[in-house]
Amino acid sequence: MLLLRGQRTLAHTWAVMADKYGPIFTFRLGVFPALIISNHEAVKECFTTNDRVLANRPRSNAGIYLGYDHAGFGFAPYGEYWRQVRKLAMVELLSTRRLETLKHVHISEVNAFIKDLYLFCMLNQQNPNPKLVISQKLEALTLNTIMRLMAGKRYFWDTTDGEDDEEAAHVAKVIKDFMYVSGLISPSEVVPFLGWMDSMFMGQVKSMKRVAREIDSIVGEWVEEHKLKRLKSEAKPENTPDFIDIMLSAIEEDSMFGYSRETIIKANVMFDLVFRVDFSIGFAPYNCQQENDISANPYYCSDTTSITLTWILSNLMNNRHALKCAQEELDLKVGRDKWVQDSDIEKLVYLQAVVKETLRLYPPGPISVPHEASEDCSIGGYHVGKGTRVIVNLWKLHRDPQVWSNPDVFEPERFLTSHAYVDVLGQHFELIPFGSGRRSCPGITLALQMTHLTIASILQGFELSTPFGETVDMSEGLGITMPKATPLEVILSPRLPSAMYLHST
Repeated sequence: MLLLRGQRTLAHTWAVMADKYGPIFTFRLGVFPALIISNHEAVKECFTTNDRVLANRPRSNAGIYLGYDHAGFGFAPYGEYWRQVRKLAMVELLSTRRLETLKHVHISEVNAFIKDLYLFCMLNQQNPNPKLVISQKLEALTLNTIMRLMAGKRYFWDTTDGEDDEEAAHVAKVIKDFMYVSGLISPSEVVPFLGWMDSMFMGQVKSMKRVAREIDSIVGEWVEEHKLKRLKSEAKPENTPDFIDIMLSAIEEDSMFGYSRETIIKANVMFDLVFRVDFSIGFAPYNCQQENDISANPYYCSDTTSITLTWILSNLMNNRHALKCAQEELDLKVGRDKWVQDSDIEKLVYLQAVVKETLRLYPPGPISVPHEASEDCSIGGYHVGKGTRVIVNLWKLHRDPQVWSNPDVFEPERFLTSHAYVDVLGQHFELIPFGSGRRSCPGITLALQMTHLTIASILQGFELSTPFGETVDMSEGLGITMPKATPLEVILSPRLPSAMYLHST
């Protein structure tokens, strides 16, 4: 347990152990055996030959208290209920057809984001050092987008175009609190007979229960609002339904596999709301004295899409040649007289390479969500007993020197040459930032659409530099995701005609 409370990330700790013991080694999580893997051949075996055996998730306090007793499909154990809910998500919520009908949401949010950046530039023209903490803007962008997709709501902090500021701040805090406490581990989860410590000393379960009550209240209100609109026939056919509308229509039975209809909807709205967060093993250090102000914790989490966007910009700021190549590609393939669109991304191969290289170096979740072997199996020649936790160290896997030349160096060009065939969809096991197999992230397509369009729009619309020409600090923060340890500050200057920004929406 001491390893789990250090100042080094768990991915780094296990990477050092892999260098000493090899790319497959055992590690005890209290009374539970765990197999830690960072070899692509063994990873392939996990998610092909043993995919069904490893499709289960260990039960957890997060699943009990935050996942409505594992009703959310991200927490649910492998079985018929999980299959039915995942089918609902993939067919009704995240299918190509559905994403096409919802594309206007993230497009309009990116347009509003770009206009906001431009207005910041105009208001600070006389400021000799108009630095902007762009990582905060990116968090707001991704939160606004997913809120509109889920519940038809829009939250802003800098304008009056969205919901009430007080409500917005409360919702944002509860979502972030959820992200944080979902990564906590209590003593009873690794040593079951220590359950008495959870309530007496540690505070993790207490925090989970508090956050669960708050998010249940928020999501419950959203669901009731949607039910009321349906009764009043306010959900007009011409309006694009959000995810809550879709689930209310798709789930007709009052109960399914022991869960009520309302529980299933709330659990999966909650999970989909934060699906970008990697619900990994998440051994975040915790101080019970901070229970009433989780946001003060240094391991406080952000959503993985905004984290990825922040890392992409950070890499480009420290590699000016790559920034120049990406902008030249945009000028050549799109031009400066119209804004980049989703349909342009396919021909922006260097931009795609930049995104892949960032996901390689800074995967959204540096260690995978734990899998639990449902029966005995073999991985890499090792016997793996039933009940073993199997975890992939993605951070180490993506930096394997036998696969990647100069593994710690940012080189997007590798995805145009030696690794041009590699994508991030889970079938190339040397690069699986979103996981692989049955339990891979179902929102890959949406996440990539948002990431590519956002980065392309920023690079097309603005010249970027750092305050005083400083190098960006690339230190990794701790937590269940891989945030930058420090906020990203940039200086922006428009690179397109003014009319382009004012008429971008």
